[in-house]
Formats: sequence, structure tokens, C-alpha cells
Amino acid sequence: MDGQIGPLGRAPGRELRLGIEPVTSVTAARNLNRIGRAVIVHAEPGWFDPVREGTDAFWPKLVRELAGQGIETRLVAARSKPAEVLRDPAAGHVHVVMGNAPSYARNTLHVEAGYIPGFWYLDEIGVFWHSSLRLRQFCPEEINRAAAEYFFNGVSGWMLRHNLSKAPQAERVPGGLEPARAVIFCQDIEAAPERAHYLTNVEMIRTVAEHDPKARVLVKLRPQQGKASRREIVAAAQDYRNVQLSEASVHDLVAASDIVVTQNSAAGFEALMQKKPVVTCAKADYRHATLTARTRGDLCDALDYGADAMAGFAYEKYFYWFLGKALLEEAKDSFARRAIARIREKAFL
Repeated sequence: MDGQIGPLGRAPGRELRLGIEPVTSVTAARNLNRIGRAVIVHAEPGWFDPVREGTDAFWPKLVRELAGQGIETRLVAARSKPAEVLRDPAAGHVHVVMGNAPSYARNTLHVEAGYIPGFWYLDEIGVFWHSSLRLRQFCPEEINRAAAEYFFNGVSGWMLRHNLSKAPQAERVPGGLEPARAVIFCQDIEAAPERAHYLTNVEMIRTVAEHDPKARVLVKLRPQQGKASRREIVAAAQDYRNVQLSEASVHDLVAASDIVVTQNSAAGFEALMQKKPVVTCAKADYRHATLTARTRGDLCDALDYGADAMAGFAYEKYFYWFLGKALLEEAKDSFARRAIARIREKAFL
């Protein structure tokens, strides 16, 4: 995103549609196993049709390049019977899982669109809080400052100027919103089988609201917030005169607030573009750039001392390390080369 990215995080003039042929039967899977090594894309629900039709933005650039290197790419529904057959170690395939289904295997990688449009995970363990990034150390002294600042200004400038986010946003408010002590970005992860959160949405709201009853607190629900979760959040917010539910743009909400509180949402990552202190109340792969609150007491401490604790944090270097180095930018000419290098390294193709 250094000047060559279009409105959807895709380079102008580089729209590609190169779908992947699906394997839909056990017989077809067995036949493919006999042919030789291939890259098998295991698509989670929601990804199968975009990958098949070539509209997913990740695979179109790679399929032709892989084919030129003699490597076939095929698509299969994740956890289907054909997928099980293709997992036969003797076949020697490389398996790439699209979606949030973590696992580790010598021949498996994981793909998902990142927090910022146009950037993609290609990770050995998983994506988002499952990714290997959560386990790595961020060493700012190893990052070139000039390169990081150029990258950060390009990404944040484009996103903020054009009001871009992972989800569509309300129009920016001229002059901005009334200032607030904090904004809480809610999520819908509490009913997930695998727990990631330390504090619930309601616990975050009650803790922040009660910490300073005179301080204005903004709360934004997730666009697809579940009905039960939405009811709980709205009920909790209505208990406090200093809490206001808002549907404003995530960028306006961040700009108006002294501190950002979330579990591990994309909105929390986006807040780093405005260099605001962020408190994550769940496992997060961008935890290096936030204060982690495992208890309500931790959250209170973060509200009191978060600004001082994060003063001087190298936000530019962090963005460059996370997005520019660890993730893959689809608009870059190096996108396919970097992706295929990771696939080859993983599977020794």
C-alpha cells in the first residue's frame, strides 16, 4: 500500500480471474493422488466459491505461476471425504487451508485475508490469533526506520483518507466526533468452541464505564453481531449514563477516543494506524503493539497508565514488521514469488 493500491486493496489494472478446478469425488481424489504432487486448497465455508471462480484475490496470481513451474493446483471442500483422501501422505501434496482452522503439519499452510485489505496470511500454524506471529518476538531495532515510515504512511494514509476497513463504514463526520475517554469495539467470539477471550464484551463495558463514571465511553457492535450477544451488550450499555452505542466509522471512533479496548478485533489493529493505545482482552497476534488485559483489574490499570506505557512505541516499525514482512501484499510484483517460496520451503517441492 505504498501508492499502488486501489479502493479494495488491489492494484489497478491487475484484476485477475483464474479459478481452481475442484475435486468433488473420492474417485477423482484417488486419481489425483496417482498423478503426483499438487497444491491442494482446502476451502472453509465462505471461501470455496470465490476460490473456484477466481475472485478470492489470493490464488489467481499464484495458479498460473505454479502451473508454469509444473505444479498443479486443485480445490477441495475442507473436511470433506475427497479432502481426507487427498491427505494421504504418500501422495506428497502440499495442503493450503483457507479459513480459521489452525493446525500444524509438515506439508500444511494456512491462508486468510489479513486485518488490512490487500494483505494475506500464509502461515504454518494458523491465522489471526492462531498465527505464528503471536509466538514471535518483535525487535524494532532490527527494522529499517525509513522503510518502515514509508510503508506505514502509505498504508495508514490510504486507509484513513478513503475511510477503508475490513467492513463497510459510515461516512466520516466532518470535524470528528465529540471526544471520549475510550471506545470499545465488540466482537462475537464468546460462543466459539475454542476460547480466545479473557474478558467478555459485557465485562469490558462494565469495567470501563465504572472506572470513571464521568468519562464518556463509546461502544460499537460488530456489524454481524449475533442476536443474543447484541442483546447482552445493549442491555449492559443502557445501565450507564456515560456509555453511548455508536455506528460511526471505526476511524472516527478511534480518533475521538483516548484509548481503544477490544478483544482481538481488526478494529483494534486499525487503531494502531492512529497510534492510539490499544488494550486487547483476548489472545491476539498483534499483542506486541497492545496492552493485554487478562482481568478487570488489568483493564483498569491499562486505562490509567496505558498512554504512558505505550508512549514512544514504534508503530511504524511494527506495521512494517507485521504487514510488510510477515504477511503478503497482493498488489506487489513479488507477491506470487514470496508465496511460492513459502510453499516450496514448507514442502521441499
